[in-house]
Amino acid sequence: MPGVSSTTVTRRFLNKLTDCAPARHRVSQATLLAPSASTAVLLVVFALVLAACDRTESSRTASGSGTLPAPAAAQSAADSAARRSADSAATMAAVRDTATARRLSPAADSIAPYLVFAPTEQRSFVVAVRNKQWLLDVGRMDLDVRKDSAKARAFREAATVLTPVAPRSVFRLAWGKGAEDVHADSFAVYNGRIVMRVFGSAELDNAARISGGLAAIAIRADSAAAPAATACELRIDPDSAARAALAALKPAERKAQAVARKAADSAYDARATAVRDSLDAELRVEHPPYERLQRRTKSTWSQVRGCFGAARRALVVSVRAGDAEWVRERLVLIAPDGAVTMLKVDDLRFRAHDLLTAFDADGDGVDDLAVKGTTQRAGGTAILRVDLMKKRAERLAAGFAWEVF
Repeated sequence: MPGVSSTTVTRRFLNKLTDCAPARHRVSQATLLAPSASTAVLLVVFALVLAACDRTESSRTASGSGTLPAPAAAQSAADSAARRSADSAATMAAVRDTATARRLSPAADSIAPYLVFAPTEQRSFVVAVRNKQWLLDVGRMDLDVRKDSAKARAFREAATVLTPVAPRSVFRLAWGKGAEDVHADSFAVYNGRIVMRVFGSAELDNAARISGGLAAIAIRADSAAAPAATACELRIDPDSAARAALAALKPAERKAQAVARKAADSAYDARATAVRDSLDAELRVEHPPYERLQRRTKSTWSQVRGCFGAARRALVVSVRAGDAEWVRERLVLIAPDGAVTMLKVDDLRFRAHDLLTAFDADGDGVDDLAVKGTTQRAGGTAILRVDLMKKRAERLAAGFAWEVF
């Protein structure tokens, strides 16, 4: 360079080298300025080092100004997301402490971590008859409080504060006799589930005392709107005109009607039996892959009456091996004229299903199915919505789950 000595340039290189080199690799300027036969080679090396230091300084400047290369920006974004998640968790914990801990006694606060409730936004809940009472499933209880009265009191206190379903909440209950408004109150624990007692009409309570296999669905609905009347003739009680017409019939005419109705039911039963045997034979063509399962294969079936378009019966036939480890299943609808409609079951959690009852759960005029679902070492109660257009039965709600460890 004109006007600049080689010694000055070399000192500049040395200063840069000293700044960017680690301490353990630094050498003195006197050593580097010692005479050498390869001075040109050293100058080239110094030039490369200077260029690397300039790039490092540029990166530091960009970092200080907020501009990052693409990989570094992605890593920073991931770290920021992780920090936001951690901050959110800490915020939620703080909210819980300030909002609930001050309202809970020490005993209730010690029970609270074992309560797992349904999401706050959930609108549909499964209701079932247990111990001759209608119970609403709202969550899971991970601690046994049945044998300790102090723990039971603490549970009820914590559940009242933490529940997403406030006591005395009003629901629109759809069940086998139609739809009506009910309210849920009084927390309890049943088989590891957090439940609320459901109070409704006298007919609803009588049905719970008579039959123990009933299930229904409770939906958060506008109680100002009147419940939709059932359109299924199987659940419509005869009105005064129909009763008067029946009373006006002669004994011989009433007997003839009863005989005709019995004959039609017998033919319907025979058709359902033939369909059941046919499905069972079809399912048994395929065998479980293991010999231990082949020795434990059994067939099960169940049917319920309802209004499924033209069909009036739903039938499910399954071949199971082991503890629902291997299952093959068919769900069909049977019309009075013998027509059969196959439905695909869309329930990913449960492999096998037993029909409990039929009712219109969503108010579309087509009955849906309440089933007892089972899988390997687990089970529960589910509501399957029947879609005649798609020929599917898909899960609408589930509850009263149980597991065996």
